[in-house]
Amino acid sequence: MNFGMVFLAGAVGYLSGSFSAARAVVRTFAPDHKMEGIQVEVPDGSASFQSDVMSATTVRLHLGSKFGCLTAVLDIMKAALPALLFRWWQPGEPYYLAAAGMATVGHIWPVFYRFKGGRGMSPILGGFLMVDWLGVIITQAVGALSGTIIKNTMIMIGTGIALMVPWVWIRSRSWPEVIYVLAMNLLFWYAMGPELKEFRRMKEEGSLEDFAAAEQVRIVGRRGEEIQTAMRMDNLKAWFQALFKRSGGSPDQDESE
Repeated sequence: MNFGMVFLAGAVGYLSGSFSAARAVVRTFAPDHKMEGIQVEVPDGSASFQSDVMSATTVRLHLGSKFGCLTAVLDIMKAALPALLFRWWQPGEPYYLAAAGMATVGHIWPVFYRFKGGRGMSPILGGFLMVDWLGVIITQAVGALSGTIIKNTMIMIGTGIALMVPWVWIRSRSWPEVIYVLAMNLLFWYAMGPELKEFRRMKEEGSLEDFAAAEQVRIVGRRGEEIQTAMRMDNLKAWFQALFKRSGGSPDQDESE
């Protein structure tokens, strides 16, 4: 293995990952909108969850699902494209894994924005697509189903990426790919530390059950202003009910505004 190529792939991936799609989307489509930390509450105010992450989820909660999805696609591409480049340029070598992995590092700790970024879910999926696209589809579907049954967003997200470890091992038996997928799992949960602390706080306060049971949540800005009321991501039943009630509409209540 050429360690110079590993360094090059990692550097390209990191710089690509440091591009903040969330900030770019907001500046392009809502230049007067101030992106800031959010507080997610159940409608009766009995439970709340705070986060200062800058990601596709933040954009979705501030501007709606359309712009959130655009941000997620851009975040996926900034890991997938460097990985695709090195996979095409150096076929049969694992340099593309260094590019994808460092793109996720750049997304979480972007050098252009004082190392304040997202939690890494979208670029992780972008890298996983270069490893096994079919596995991403199946494991994410299982994760979505699990999160819906248990009514836990963390289970929804975590199950999908965790299942990629045995999936890749069974499908390819490639140690570099298995190590990469495992490393991305560890990196994701490390980056999710602030959110895990919030869930721990809610559990200690006894408000976690109310939060998990809510079908809708209120999104409140740091200054107390209400941004929108939205369906929970892990309540697929409510999403589908809202979808069929609105022909061609979106489950987010503010999408038409």
